[in-house]
Amino acid sequence: MATQSIRLGELETRAIFALEEAEAGIITSSELAKMLKISKNRANKLAWQLAGKRRLIRVRKGIYLFAPMKSGRQGVWTENALASVPALMAGRQYYVGFWTALNYYGLTEQIPFTVQIVTTARRRAFEALQSRFEFVQVRRLGKWREEEIGGKRVRFATMEQLIVDCLSMPERSGGVKEACKALWNARKTVRWEVLEALAANSNDAVRRRLGYLSELLGLRRFKAEKTVGWRWLDPSAAKKAFAKSAKWGLLLNVAEKELTEWRNIE
Repeated sequence: MATQSIRLGELETRAIFALEEAEAGIITSSELAKMLKISKNRANKLAWQLAGKRRLIRVRKGIYLFAPMKSGRQGVWTENALASVPALMAGRQYYVGFWTALNYYGLTEQIPFTVQIVTTARRRAFEALQSRFEFVQVRRLGKWREEEIGGKRVRFATMEQLIVDCLSMPERSGGVKEACKALWNARKTVRWEVLEALAANSNDAVRRRLGYLSELLGLRRFKAEKTVGWRWLDPSAAKKAFAKSAKWGLLLNVAEKELTEWRNIE
């Protein structure tokens, strides 16, 4: 099958080399104009042309992700997807969380193709660099730490915050089964006092799920609160209760055997 070559004009080539040299990630048309010493109108046209040739990927009006030449003809490049996050979220509070962070911390063997960004701002998801950038809006941001990736300081949920988030919104990380596995894999490194304090400030469903799973895994015994009403163990699973946990006030819609079957694989 013949492949269609993509030809670059003189200004386009100069722009590519300048962006490569600057190791650009997120770039605006205004920055492109300043970099090449051209007018804003000409930079806008240039950015539109490069986007058509998959060398720039439009994030929103006037803002682009640069796809280096090593990304190939289709603009596929995952190496710096995470490293692009700080520039993408410039001026906004955020941290990388859920399945993305579980994989980064080595708490799951699943390889996510989505960069999940927790933020207080509402943003639309988009696809670029062979990844999907997904934004999870929360009212209040939790605890985070910085990690260096590709020379950039990227904010990640702390391990304790990550577990709390996954128990709060299991649908964002593969369900309670993955949260259970993460809790087990983090047992030697998680700061249990910090985890308990974060859970205490979260909703009661998180505390119930944490207590139940910790007890199931034989990790730590939490004091059960007096519960009012019932909560689903996994709100992302089918709403069919196989059993109930009166102690934790949970409707068990995922069987204990299923929650721990990964132990037999390891």
